Amino acid sequence: MTKHPEQLPADATAERGEVMIDGPDGYVLSLTPEAALHTARSLRAAAREAEQQRSNLSRSVETDQIEGVSADEARKRAE
Repeated sequence: MTKHPEQLPADATAERGEVMIDGPDGYVLSLTPEAALHTARSLRAAAREAEQQRSNLSRSVETDQIEGVSADEARKRAE
């Protein structure tokens, strides 16, 4: 896990039978159409799972705060 996940999205384009991904800070990736489709499915699944994890973490922190635990302590418990 990174300290600060990237908040800017990457853009994808098709060029000469390849899928080009242009991301923040000059990040560039070239994929075959097959690899791009697999990556898209994997990214979608991982993004949904990460959203669920974030939602669960938020509920856990809220519950701990109701019980009188500080926000910092609640985050530590959730990790």
